Amino acid sequence: MTGRVEGGVDLRSETFLPVDEFDLPGTVDGGQAFRWRPLPDAAGYRGVIGRSVIEVRGADGGLTVRVASGQDSTTDLIGFYLGLEDDLDALRAKYASDPGLGPAMSGYLGLRLLRQDPWECLCGFICSATSNIPRIKLNMGRLAATFGERIGPGDDDFAFPGPAAVAAAGEQAGRELGWGFRARYLERAAITVASGRLALDTLLDMSYEDAREALVSLDGVGPKIADCVLAFSLQKGEAFPVDRWVRRAMEEWYGASEKMSNDEIGRIARERFGEDAAYAQQYLFHRQRLAARAMTP
Repeated sequence: MTGRVEGGVDLRSETFLPVDEFDLPGTVDGGQAFRWRPLPDAAGYRGVIGRSVIEVRGADGGLTVRVASGQDSTTDLIGFYLGLEDDLDALRAKYASDPGLGPAMSGYLGLRLLRQDPWECLCGFICSATSNIPRIKLNMGRLAATFGERIGPGDDDFAFPGPAAVAAAGEQAGRELGWGFRARYLERAAITVASGRLALDTLLDMSYEDAREALVSLDGVGPKIADCVLAFSLQKGEAFPVDRWVRRAMEEWYGASEKMSNDEIGRIARERFGEDAAYAQQYLFHRQRLAARAMTP
């Protein structure tokens, strides 16, 4: 497959990962994850994967990656997280004639789906309710810095706190960190996951429908948040999060009505794209959002 990562090479020294196309800012800083920061040289990003602080830079024919601090990591782990084995050439050929997805995939090369830790991803999208990306980054960073373990010298070099630590901190701590009303939902999700009543890793083996139902059973987790977690961490290709940008894309190119609910739009997308729905959503979201930015003075 395009961009296959060979072997499990240790990344303490800078290592080159070959990949035909990779949109680094669009992938790690485009609304899927919230704890990647641009490097001072503006040539890459620094973030945390598990207990490793990772620096990733674009390079001719691929990426250079390095473990800056924390635990050792390997090309296999980083490649998996970044979706380097996903065959974008095949997707682009499959949807070349699609009115919305075709131009998006040919116009924005290398946008990939991340495979994040499900717990951190769930927290990120609980935090996203009626918020924006800069504020989500701030809130997630504060949570990690306050309750996570420091694993490097940088201001953001913290492992993300597990559900037990977040549950023990409680709702008031979340409010003091700026989470507002979302702090209640964060605490309740943490208690449910820490107690084992919802084991997030088991959702990997469930069908899309069953995994989605399990997530929306959490207080404060609706279909959109559930679909984001399913798409960006739990590898459910049928997930199709619907926000205002995706609604506009579905109305413009696929005949969705303004009167349709988000669930109805998601059903239309799954019927059209099947297990490619998560990728379709991310490319449509990216195209629509960037087009709107280009029109803003």
